Amino acid sequence: MVVVALGGTSASAADGDPDEKQEVRNVAAVKLLKEHKDMSLVYVKGLVCPSCAIGIRVKLSKLPFVDSTRYKRGIDMDAKTQLLKIALLPMVKANAEEVEKAITDAGYEPVERYWLEGDKLRTTTFASVKKSK
Repeated sequence: MVVVALGGTSASAADGDPDEKQEVRNVAAVKLLKEHKDMSLVYVKGLVCPSCAIGIRVKLSKLPFVDSTRYKRGIDMDAKTQLLKIALLPMVKANAEEVEKAITDAGYEPVERYWLEGDKLRTTTFASVKKSK
């Protein structure tokens, strides 16, 4: 688990467009997490247009903890920040390993999962990212 400090550099998306800076993503993550309850928030590298979410939506919407009545079949995304919102059923937690596998199976790279502890943004890096470093 990591406490996120603002600041950082941008990476490059798979299509060559730069990913949003970590600072911008962190600010957006805090805002989204404060506004939306029963949601899991994931940074997905290469998620740069609305059609990117189609394959991810197909895979994630089948998971037992996803509330497919919210967003579009339970999934919403912001191409600018590469943040993926996963609507969760009330009082149910997402299984990080299943989320990671679904996103990877859709052809994308899940990088980090975000949540709030009080007002502090916390992140954890997915196992596949840790192994590739």
